This record gives sequence, C-alpha cells and structure tokens, in this order.
Amino acid sequence: MAGPRGGGGRAAAGATLEVCLADAKAGRPQPVYLFDGDAFLALRAARELAGALVPAASRALNLVELDAAASPAEVAAELATGGLFGGGKVVLVQEPAFLASKEDAAEAFAAAQKAWFDGRQRDAARRLLALAGKAGVGAKALAPGPDGAVAHETKEALASELGVALDAAASRFVDEAARYAQERELKVAKGDDSGALDAALAKGFPPGHVLVIAAGKVDGRLPVVKKLAAAGRRVTTQVEKEGQWDAQRLVLGPVLESLLAGTGKRVDGRGEARLAELVGDDARVLASEVQKLAAYVGDRKVIGAADVDQVVTRVAADPFFALGNAVEARDLAAAMGVLDRSIADGASPFMLLGSLASTVRRMLVERERARRVAGDRPIRSAREWEAEVFPTVPDDEAKGKKPYGFWMKYQASLRFSRGELLDALAGLAEADVAMKSGQDGRIRLERVLVGLLAAETRERSSA
Repeated sequence: MAGPRGGGGRAAAGATLEVCLADAKAGRPQPVYLFDGDAFLALRAARELAGALVPAASRALNLVELDAAASPAEVAAELATGGLFGGGKVVLVQEPAFLASKEDAAEAFAAAQKAWFDGRQRDAARRLLALAGKAGVGAKALAPGPDGAVAHETKEALASELGVALDAAASRFVDEAARYAQERELKVAKGDDSGALDAALAKGFPPGHVLVIAAGKVDGRLPVVKKLAAAGRRVTTQVEKEGQWDAQRLVLGPVLESLLAGTGKRVDGRGEARLAELVGDDARVLASEVQKLAAYVGDRKVIGAADVDQVVTRVAADPFFALGNAVEARDLAAAMGVLDRSIADGASPFMLLGSLASTVRRMLVERERARRVAGDRPIRSAREWEAEVFPTVPDDEAKGKKPYGFWMKYQASLRFSRGELLDALAGLAEADVAMKSGQDGRIRLERVLVGLLAAETRERSSA
C-alpha cells in the first residue's frame, strides 16, 4: 500500500512511494520511476518524489516537466541534456500518450476535451496532438482549413482510430484545439516510435539523471513499459477496493488521509462511505470535493456524512451490474434508486431493460439447472452444488469460469419463486414492446421492479 504520503493505492511488485523517497534520501535513486494507475494520484506521487530528488534551489533549472504529447525521442533527448549548472537532473513526464493502450484512447480523448472546456487550452491541445500522432494523423491532416474547421475526413479517421463518437461538442473541441495548436506552432508527436528511449535505457542515463513518469493507465503489453519497469521501480497508485468483484466497496481512507494531511481534519466512516457513493474512485474529483469540505466545516475536526450531503454533488455513476445486484438481493429500494440515478445520468431505458432481463434469465437458468438435478430440494452449500450441478454446465459455458459465480446466481434465485421469475421475464417482454411503441420506459421498468420485488409479492407467492 502506498500509504498516506503516496495518496493511497496498492503498489506493484512491492514498490511504494515510501521506498522511492528512501532512495532519494539515501542519495541512491533508481534511473526510472514509473507511477501508474490513477492519473491524479500518480502525478501527486511523482511530484513528491521529484521534489525530494532535486533541491529547491535547483528546481527551476534541473527539474523538467514534459506533458502528454512528449514523444519517446523528446524524453530521451531531455535525459541526455545536462542541467544548466551540472548536478542531478529529473525529467518528469505526465501521462505520456506513447505508454497508453489503444483501448484507453477514448478515455484520453475525453480527458483532453474536458481540459479544453475547463480552460486548460495548452494542455488540451497537446493531448489532442499526442492522440493524433498515436492514431497516425499527421500535422498536415490536422491543420484547419480556411473555414477554421478540421476536414471531415480527418475527424472520421480520428474517431475511428480512437474509438470515439464525435458529437457537436467533440467536433468543436477538435476544431478549436487544432487552431490553437496551429497558431502556436505546436507539433504532432511522431507516433509510438520508442527507439531513441530504448537506446537510452540500454546505454544508461548520464550520472544523476532520473526519469520520473506519472502515467495514469499504461499498456503493460508494450515493450517500452516492460523496459521502463525493469530499469527502476514501478508503483501503482489507485483507490483501493475490497469485496468480491461484483459487490466491491471503495476504501477511501488512505486517500482522504493524504488529501487532508496538515489540516488536522479527518473524515469519519459514514462520511467516507457517503463520499464513495457520491464521487466514486475519481481521485481528482475527490480531491476537489475534500478541499470544499475542509473549508465548509471550518474549525471542526471531523467531516461527517451530513457535511458531505450539504457540499458534494453526485458525480459517480452506478456500475453496470448495480441494478442486477439489487434485484438479486430482492431490494426494491436499492433497485429503484439505481434506476433513478441511471436514467438521470442518461442511461437508455432499453439498456436497463436488457440488464434486467439478463439478470432474471440467469437466475431462471440456474434455478432450472439445479431443479433437474435435485428436484425441488434447495441445495444449501456451495460444495454440494459444485459436486452435483456444476458437472451439468456445458463445457463452452463453464470454460475459464469458477463454480462459485454460478452458485451465487443460484442462491439469488432462491429468494424468488419460479413463478415470480417467469412472470418477471414475461413482464419485461411486454415492457419491451410497450417501450418500442412509445410508452415511457421508466414507468414500465418501475412496474416490473415493483411486481418482482415488492414485499406483497413475496407474501402472495408464499401463501
């Protein structure tokens, strides 16, 4: 665990921020420090380490920060260049695009767009240039035409390569950021060519020169990621979670402790739980909200759930499986809450209907699978279910999966009668037809949930 000073999170391969800081204090730094995971926490940790490596008096000259658009060649060139007055030098690279995976490109584009509309124009434009380079879109293609807009064909190529949908706002961002880059003669990075950095790693950096990378998410399959990690230390900083994969709980304590360090304040357990519900695992947003909370409580030392409700606006989205979990738990209040929040967040009623149908169908399948083996006798233990029922699961369905997941769905099905599950599936089919005929999707989904989960339904089924 990175601990309070590291901003929370789990360390990879035993490395922690504390270990990295100990290197700096001992005067024996590694050539490379790669921080990845949550981008905000990674940058906090990277800057703390860079501050420990370079004395305050030398930072203006011997600490160089490069942004997301920096190419491997630019990083290598900066590392090869000595500090103006000699001594050690640190090159700190923020979220380099050349370490990101193609699967994360859409998220990186969204971050660049947000930065633009938040007023961080240079950062946003550089991020867009880095993504353009990664997508194989050169400076000439990205240059705006006489009308100030990037060519439609270029936008289509960007959208296709990055896996994004260019709506009106995204298209405007591309046009405006491209004009900004052209006016300031910013350059498009040259793709993912890591040859110069590979050579620098193989040869070794000049004495006292250290590369610190705050990367956010990285593509661990890339050879350059493996070489960077092998050359020094890799620390993964992220908000921790506990519990099973489909019912995990955020553990914000270490991050909150770090964010409130020096204030003499803390967040109590209920406040932490409420922050997790409202903010989720976005550490950057969490830091902003914690700053507001610290100001709001004034001289008080403890921040509680009531304070959180007064100050924090919900930004966290429910996980895709949250509605199914509430249904499986037969919790009407929780299911209605997820439905309300999901629709408020812009989720399609048809997507929610599909999720509900999948949940009900899966419970029916597991209920029938067990009924064929054990009749109407409930199976009370996972070991018994694995011995009697799991062997009947088709090979293509069971391949690579653990029996426990099937058993959990069977357990959930026992909270309902067979008739209730069949009625719910029929009700969802009727809701689908009604919604496609123009009826309000939310009302139809609420009707299904009440019919399946309401207490009166259970009482009728057991009568």
